[in-house]
Amino acid sequence: MGGQINYATTGEADAENDLNFLADCFVDIGDFEVIENTEAPQSIVLGRTGIGKSALLEQLESSSENVIRIEPESLALRHISNSTILNFFEGLGVNLDIFYNLLWQHTFAVELIKYKYNIDSIQAKTNFIDLITNLLSGNYKKQQALKYIEEWGDKFWVDTETRIKELTEKLEASLKSSISSNVPGVKITGGAGGAMTEEVKSEVIHYGKKVVNTVQIEKLAKLVNILADDIFNDRKQKTFIVIDRLDENWVDDELRYKLIKALIETIKKFRAIKPVKIVITLRTDLLHRVLDKTKDSGFQPEKYNSFYLKMGWSRPQLKSLLDMRINQLLKNKYTNSEVFFEDIFPNKIDKVTPLDYILDRTLMRPRDAIIFVNECLIEAQGKTEITGSMIKQAELAYSQGRLESLKFEWRTEHQLLEKYIELLHHKNSKFKVSSILDEELEQVILGLIEIPKEQGDLAVKSAHDYVKSSYPSSLSFMTQVRQNILYTLYKIGIVGIKVDGTSTVKWSHDRTQNLTPKLIEQTSIVYIHKMLWRSLAIDKRPS
Repeated sequence: MGGQINYATTGEADAENDLNFLADCFVDIGDFEVIENTEAPQSIVLGRTGIGKSALLEQLESSSENVIRIEPESLALRHISNSTILNFFEGLGVNLDIFYNLLWQHTFAVELIKYKYNIDSIQAKTNFIDLITNLLSGNYKKQQALKYIEEWGDKFWVDTETRIKELTEKLEASLKSSISSNVPGVKITGGAGGAMTEEVKSEVIHYGKKVVNTVQIEKLAKLVNILADDIFNDRKQKTFIVIDRLDENWVDDELRYKLIKALIETIKKFRAIKPVKIVITLRTDLLHRVLDKTKDSGFQPEKYNSFYLKMGWSRPQLKSLLDMRINQLLKNKYTNSEVFFEDIFPNKIDKVTPLDYILDRTLMRPRDAIIFVNECLIEAQGKTEITGSMIKQAELAYSQGRLESLKFEWRTEHQLLEKYIELLHHKNSKFKVSSILDEELEQVILGLIEIPKEQGDLAVKSAHDYVKSSYPSSLSFMTQVRQNILYTLYKIGIVGIKVDGTSTVKWSHDRTQNLTPKLIEQTSIVYIHKMLWRSLAIDKRPS
């Protein structure tokens, strides 16, 4: 390709900021057809940061006629987090799951009706009530749904934020009234009843549960049935509700886990409305935290396996993505013909193709590949070609950026990830597990035990066990600390593990692989991912 390469990139790494490239450079890896099919159960798009979850939703939104997007931060769910009354009852052990389910079901039901009938005026509301009244005449069971709408009056149609506040305030008022009537003298404070006798506490819990269980979920269920039978009954008229960015800070973590669990349950319930599909994206690690934090609530995760769509890319698919983006960037600027990856990159670098060199330094995610190529283009600014030395220069900035990105991605679940990574700083690109010495681990353990056991990851928990134990049981806990740290690094993608002499190297981004901490032996071999060689200054050490 002739001419200088001027400063430009193959688009933004984040789908939300990448609309120009997304429209013309979307690569379907087989997931879009599944998500677009309202008959298919897969509704929860799973994958790591940068795997393309948001891009999939953007494509659905741009190619489908009827899409309702709900932003998590617009739901005003912090109102629940800040509720002294709800926190009081939850602190006592009163399960609010029914209420959380109500919030989602009510929100989706209203959004669907408002969208379907374009309800934006008093006349539109009246017309809908008349329509639904005629539809349900003579059907007593379904008329319960109409009562649900009528009880809300005009407040049924308000914006989502106001609606959730109303639902919350209704429950708060009912709880407060019940306690003042049945257990007078109890002060509802943030202390979760510390000053109450066990007898009084038992009464408060009893009446709290009674109020929560009377939440109008049955009438609402009738409304969902009407949506399925009478309103959204044309299977050719598809409607989607999409929710992205559930991993962001839209509500406190503990409440977020409960709300996401309730959302998953609601998705299953709304499957009864055949032409309607609720599609959400979830980071894999966030789903695992939700399942872990809510496992005592009767939630059965295996019932939802069919709802998951696990995203993953192959090398040819990533090559197609890069080809499309490079062509989009360079065609018509420098040439009239198609431009592919190999047209601007050299034939070889370190005896492999530049494509393999780049992809070997990714977690097989579009974001990684796009960022690396962008760094190469920045290095080549003003030059006529991209050379091997430019790729290596670009790799330094790329590697440092990926390391920081991984720390940020996993900061909630692994607060001391930095400490785990430090164990790699003086290691070769591959090393035996036994080369991580007890003395090194003891230094890390001092940091781990500063985190309360119940708030930490597996390594934190085993560190606490180690400190509390004595010889010889302390040896096994030290082994567990080592295993849990390495497993964490494996899960994040920082290292691969070769368990024994007969096995292959296991990487977390290879979906066929599966590893548990206990499988990691003293003789197992640890491989540091090439993506981080430059940032950890490992590239000059023996391989």
